[in-house]
Amino acid sequence: MSHILSLRGTGQPIAYFPKLGKYIGCVKAGIFLGQMVFWSDKTDSPLGVYKTSDQIEEETGLSYREQVSARKKLVALGLISETYKRLDHRLYFKFNEERFDEWLSEMILANLQSVISPTDESAVREQTKAQFVPTENTTDINTHSNAHAENQNVDSWTPDLEQLAFALKTTKYSQRVSEILGMADFQFHLGNFNAHHENNHQITNNQKLRKFAQWIFQEFEKQLAKAEREATKTKTHTTEKQNSRNVNDAWGEVQQYAPASDIDCGGLL
Repeated sequence: MSHILSLRGTGQPIAYFPKLGKYIGCVKAGIFLGQMVFWSDKTDSPLGVYKTSDQIEEETGLSYREQVSARKKLVALGLISETYKRLDHRLYFKFNEERFDEWLSEMILANLQSVISPTDESAVREQTKAQFVPTENTTDINTHSNAHAENQNVDSWTPDLEQLAFALKTTKYSQRVSEILGMADFQFHLGNFNAHHENNHQITNNQKLRKFAQWIFQEFEKQLAKAEREATKTKTHTTEKQNSRNVNDAWGEVQQYAPASDIDCGGLL
């Protein structure tokens, strides 16, 4: 007898994110948080979602004591907030998305830092020095220097280059982080980024780091696309030049004939 039908009749499966349990340090808290994420967009109440302990146990399998322990961890981290309506005897759970984004970024960066060896970190520091090497293109330097000077009027934010490198290592250009950090226009793009967010006083440093990583990543892609276009243009020009021929080439080599006096006329003259 197959028990698969019986298993399906015991209830609905839930989504579980193993990384959440790992980052929180508690699998049960990870399960509880995952369920709060699931319900967060399914309520219109500003207080969050209302759930009884019995309902949560039915959905997650967590006992009341396990729920209490998980809730304490999540509230302490600021990932959820609780509101108890005494008159209604209702407990509401609200998933704090902004705090979650900040916290998860911190966890990802910390995890990346833990798996990169000291040798790799030293290499990153050495590679980032390349961004301060002057280029020979004085026109670009003057233009970018002026823009950078103008952007000094706003509060200048500077990213932690090591943390930025760690964030960039999660992208498809993970093997080209040194090239991104060594872009000649790096400071110019940083100035533009600061100018763009000068009026956004609510953004945290971690959020700025994530946004700037995305910003500089896109600028690097633009640089690659431009280089590819120029390479294609050069290749096309070279091919056209090789295919072009002088109008006289069609005649080929001019045949050389012997002088008439050297021809044996066989006594005809």
